[in-house]
Amino acid sequence: MHPAIRASAPLLMALALAACGGGGGSPGATGSSGTTGSPGSSSGTGGTTNAEGAWLSFTPNPIEVSGYEGESVPFKITATSSRTFTKPFNVAIVDTSGTITTDVQISAQNEMTYVANLRTSAKLPAGTTQAKLEVRLCEDAPLTCAKPLPGSPWLVPLKVNVKSSAEAAKRIVLSAQSLQAEVYSGEKAMLSLDGTFTGDLLGQGFLVGIVDRGNLSTATVIPSSQGFRASLSTSASLQPGEYASNLEVRLCRDNPAVCSIPAPGSPVIVPLKISVKSSVNLTPLAAVPGLGSWSTYQGNAAHTGNADASFDVARFTRRFNIPATSTFVREFNTVAVDNGKVFVVTGGATSNPSELLAIREADGKVEWRGSLGNIERANSPAVGNGQVYVTSTGLDSFMWFFDQGGALLSKTTMVSQSFKYRAPTVLGDDLYSLDGLHNGITKFYAPAKTKTWSVYMPQADGYTVAVDAEFVYGYAGGTFSAMRVSDGVQTWAVGDADNPFPAFTGNTPALAGKLGIILEGGRLMAFDRTPTRTWSVANGFVGQPAVGNGLVYALAANGNVLEARTSADGKLQWTSESLGASDFREVIVTRNLAFVSGATRTLAIDLATHKIVWTYPRGGSLAISSNGVLYILGNTGALDAINLQ
Repeated sequence: MHPAIRASAPLLMALALAACGGGGGSPGATGSSGTTGSPGSSSGTGGTTNAEGAWLSFTPNPIEVSGYEGESVPFKITATSSRTFTKPFNVAIVDTSGTITTDVQISAQNEMTYVANLRTSAKLPAGTTQAKLEVRLCEDAPLTCAKPLPGSPWLVPLKVNVKSSAEAAKRIVLSAQSLQAEVYSGEKAMLSLDGTFTGDLLGQGFLVGIVDRGNLSTATVIPSSQGFRASLSTSASLQPGEYASNLEVRLCRDNPAVCSIPAPGSPVIVPLKISVKSSVNLTPLAAVPGLGSWSTYQGNAAHTGNADASFDVARFTRRFNIPATSTFVREFNTVAVDNGKVFVVTGGATSNPSELLAIREADGKVEWRGSLGNIERANSPAVGNGQVYVTSTGLDSFMWFFDQGGALLSKTTMVSQSFKYRAPTVLGDDLYSLDGLHNGITKFYAPAKTKTWSVYMPQADGYTVAVDAEFVYGYAGGTFSAMRVSDGVQTWAVGDADNPFPAFTGNTPALAGKLGIILEGGRLMAFDRTPTRTWSVANGFVGQPAVGNGLVYALAANGNVLEARTSADGKLQWTSESLGASDFREVIVTRNLAFVSGATRTLAIDLATHKIVWTYPRGGSLAISSNGVLYILGNTGALDAINLQ
């Protein structure tokens, strides 16, 4: 016997037709799908016309169904009769080719119309399969059908178009065809993978899951009607080495962890590679010719953010890292580096005591801590002359003088009208800081820790002055001004005509020779000593520019690209490739690389190719020491040290 499914469903309820001379009755019906059948003819457009069987027609006829490899596609046939019979009969739908399943369900729409629900086989290969469904109506068992009804059997052509699994997978458009991460032992890397559904996959209600067959990562999936967004976290237990796995992007009718009813084309495979590096590489320190101390914000009194040396990204390794010291967010958080020590201020509220830390470059250990007490705010440090300088602002406003061995030498009373100062500026024996006591700028003679002069400068948060051998330069209140180094007397000033809110702005100048470069309000501009604003360009500039190699480097398009422009006229020389995010705000430069940093990443951009050549999974303010170590300081105190040589 061949397999058959039997169902109780009346087919073609008997109605007497004059031509048949029949009476009435309620026949039983059995729906069957098998692999054999008796010969016969068919009626309708899809088969051979037989006058004796013309009383029964099928819609559609022929039948055409489309689906994907591995998919069982439902379809239906409607049978319509124009006569009835006095005797009960049975029905079978026979398929000798295995094109449909044995799951056949027949139901009555009315006394003369019935619908058969069928499914294609999930085992059909990609391509086109042709078959003929044999519909039998018999007074006896349909598989033998020794007593067929007039015209039985009918042959209904069936065409099944099966698309490949590869075509099915194309309906899922992924944001990446492969993923890779570089991470340090004991830590996790975060990756993202987005998917968009297209075509006939939309609106089908599949559940989405991502399974890592190598157990290197875990995923959190947020579905939507149009696709999904996934965040992946690598395992923190991986030891140093290279790892590879495959991610299965699963679309399923059931739980994706089981996925016994997958969508055609599921799973989509996404290769994953993870490089796990040693978290500590305390290689011997060696001074880099031409590099000095990183004394203040953007490295020096000109705030150029320039380290005049070349570095090979192939040699970059993490030296050490220090986790965040608190959850308190410190704006304008920067380090100073001198004599093999990294200086950083921690804390920042009356309930969170502030400290000045000296961290050894050699091993990342804290050499000493200088207490600043329970003050409102301690600002970032500056170094020079064997000393460390810190301003505190708020109710407890002082200039603090420490020696680099940790001893508090002095603290001089100040007044802060603005709350958040940048690090003081150091040039030679002299120290310059905002000072609200004199409503402007104060110059200190650092060896004696005494004030030399004070001059008026509009107060604003987040800036400091630049200094060269002749002048102290400031940009505040919409005016770029220069004061003589010797006595603080203002020599010249020029207004910024395009500044819409001059009373509330203060920005740190970067000096390019005798030009002062200012980034303010999305504009990059230069002022000279004539005094004139020599050029101004608006392109969504953010952060602080860097100066080196005869160019000005600034983050444009709201932090999405790095631009290089000539300092003399502001003409664009090149634009980097997209940085992949718009949160980058920090930039410093070397002879061959620019380092840019945002909230969560730091990148190195090759100045020759303008391409990203190195990525590090943390962000913050940047500094490069005389020993060729890159420091990345997060705004909650996390400090990462990267060997550049």
